[in-house]
Amino acid sequence: MLPRDVAIACATGMGLGGLGLGTALALHARADEPTWIVVSLLPLSLVIVGVLYLVLARARRARASDWLALGYTAAVVLATALLMLWEAARELYAEMNVAVW
Repeated sequence: MLPRDVAIACATGMGLGGLGLGTALALHARADEPTWIVVSLLPLSLVIVGVLYLVLARARRARASDWLALGYTAAVVLATALLMLWEAARELYAEMNVAVW
């Protein structure tokens, strides 16, 4: 069982990563092209996680700071993998529709 502070740090990292990527994806889908807001969201969320990491590390919570970074990384990797699968499925579906006609 994880200690409470470690679990909270991991959930915070996953939440920030998911929120940043979800917002960027929603804004990208609405504009149908990259905009400066979309491009700036992910580095901004990374800076926020970096500052939180340093705050936890300076407070001698090294394990919690590591789990914060791990949670953020897990959210980013998972969201990227799901987005790649979604795009591959859309492309496959489009190719199948073209092949049928």
